[in-house]
Amino acid sequence: MFTSPLTCHRMGHNICSRGAAAVAVAIGVAALAGCVAPSPPRTAVRPPGLRSVADRPIRPNPKLEKITIVQVRIPDEFELPAVVGRIQHHRIAAGENLLEVARQSGLGFRELRDANPRIDEWEPKAGVELVVPSRWIVPRATYRGLVVNIPEMRLYLFPTDAQPGERVGVLTWPIGVGAEEAPSPVGTFTVKSKDVNPTWVVPDSIFRTMDEPRHIIPPGPDNPLGDYRIRLSLDLYSIHGTNDPWTVGRLTTHGCIRLYPEDIAELFTLVDRGTPGELVYEPVKLGESGGHVYVEVHQDVYALVPDLEGYARDEIRRAGLGARVDMERLRAAVHEKTGVPIDVTRHADAPVDKVRDDHLAFGAD
Repeated sequence: MFTSPLTCHRMGHNICSRGAAAVAVAIGVAALAGCVAPSPPRTAVRPPGLRSVADRPIRPNPKLEKITIVQVRIPDEFELPAVVGRIQHHRIAAGENLLEVARQSGLGFRELRDANPRIDEWEPKAGVELVVPSRWIVPRATYRGLVVNIPEMRLYLFPTDAQPGERVGVLTWPIGVGAEEAPSPVGTFTVKSKDVNPTWVVPDSIFRTMDEPRHIIPPGPDNPLGDYRIRLSLDLYSIHGTNDPWTVGRLTTHGCIRLYPEDIAELFTLVDRGTPGELVYEPVKLGESGGHVYVEVHQDVYALVPDLEGYARDEIRRAGLGARVDMERLRAAVHEKTGVPIDVTRHADAPVDKVRDDHLAFGAD
């Protein structure tokens, strides 16, 4: 397995000093059998409850940082996962859209849209300020190899020998996942093989739905697998690139996990045959930072949780956090589903309405 000096520099000492075994991580799922599901209709979803941020004072537009490497302390059995990264802000320029901002900042389309539900996703007004939600709660998992959280549409790459209590470098990227009618699976896997410039052998189930049916699609601009494919031990599923970057951060495959071309090119060098991984389904994540409890709530993309608020309360109860969490704050976070980590600590200074404005609309550092 090859790890470039540039990658080692970006991942930091905690990953690279352990050598190949420490950074070899499996990645997640893109169904070979389903990489060309039709894109969803271009409809803007605008949940109520957040005020506009267009009237905020105009300030210089800082350069967006694409945050893909974070330092994570692997939690012990009874500890909450870490809150990592940081919230950024970006003022829309004339002619700019959310797709462009998302890719520039290392986010998927849905991450950026959900954090800014009052902003037109296709033609945002120039001068409007966006929350750039490059802050996350690490999913609950084995914390070894690749972890894919399907509702979050995000992939995390852990050292394969990470131990509880250890502080390690973790890589993270946005992903596209399976459409509702062809969901990405949940379960553990290992990396089976890797291919550069793969040829796509089209399954019969997809062949019958194609506008221009072809059984074999060679490498090139028409191949939905992109330039790199990592086959998994899970049936026919793979993780790969794409010839349509705007499908990242969407429900657009038949079970695939796909990455931006530049992200899969980096990830491809960091995994090897036999690397472990798992796909989880966590629409509600709990974490802790600075003694405060945070919740991060995402859309239940496959409608698997009939009562998301009840699910969140159960998570609080299982974690033994009932005495520390303000249930009104939790309810507000579940209602908004912005995907931004929200402080739900009991007896925090701000009332619930201010929590919605400051943390949901503008993000919390």
